[in-house]
Amino acid sequence: MSSAGKKSAQIPMVRLYRRQYPEVGELVVGTVKSIEEHGAYITLDEYGGVEAYVPINEVLQSWFRNIRDYLKVGSKAVFKVIRVDPRRGLIDLSLRRVRDEERERKFNTWKRNLKAIKLMEIIAQKMGVSVGKLMEEAGWSIMEYYGDLYSAFEDAAKGNVDPLVKLGIRRELIDEIVKVANERIERPKVTIVGVLRMINLRPNGIEYIRKILDNAVEEARKLGVEAKIYVIGPPRYRIEVTGNNPRHVEEAFEKISSLLINEAKANGGEASVSRSQ
Repeated sequence: MSSAGKKSAQIPMVRLYRRQYPEVGELVVGTVKSIEEHGAYITLDEYGGVEAYVPINEVLQSWFRNIRDYLKVGSKAVFKVIRVDPRRGLIDLSLRRVRDEERERKFNTWKRNLKAIKLMEIIAQKMGVSVGKLMEEAGWSIMEYYGDLYSAFEDAAKGNVDPLVKLGIRRELIDEIVKVANERIERPKVTIVGVLRMINLRPNGIEYIRKILDNAVEEARKLGVEAKIYVIGPPRYRIEVTGNNPRHVEEAFEKISSLLINEAKANGGEASVSRSQ
């Protein structure tokens, strides 16, 4: 077993979960507070810094090794909870029972929550409240719904706030989540592709078609998306409409298609648009 020392930026000591203590069998991220002769004391990052203990036999695979080969003060590691006594406030952990794939998966989730907490800090500062207060108001419900905080911001960046509405989060806070998500989360591009068939039999029909295509590209710019139109082979053209918000791209594609069809008809021609993907 290799040392699990991670010294990345820390999540502020706020509870990410509604419950005060983790559950038996749960994977948790902890920071090594101190190392003793028979084990180590760990503060749990996701539970507001509550203290837990990992006995030496749950760290070492062999008595011929040193616990400091596995844990270092200030480092982070993924542990499995093996005992919880809420009445006495005792939590026992295991390092050796965590499989490599579990460790990687848990650290990835923790990193997502770290990014989300930083976004929550921005919102908290704007609203004049603490991050802990925001967690109580909305964060815990989001964690229960999604399993991590960052997914809510990713959804908000895509324009999907239905889950937040269903969770009963007040509109003012939802608006701030959307605003911060749009400012801070880089959304993948979405492209809708279609095939345009346009003909105009007038003597200067090609000029009308060229003007209509230019108008469509300009209209896309006004709608906040990018449109590219390529000649496949007259009278067929390939249309690509690209943007960040899937719903916005969908609406823009429909508007641009209508513009092409209507302008073609108004100029003595005809047109049709079909989706290719």
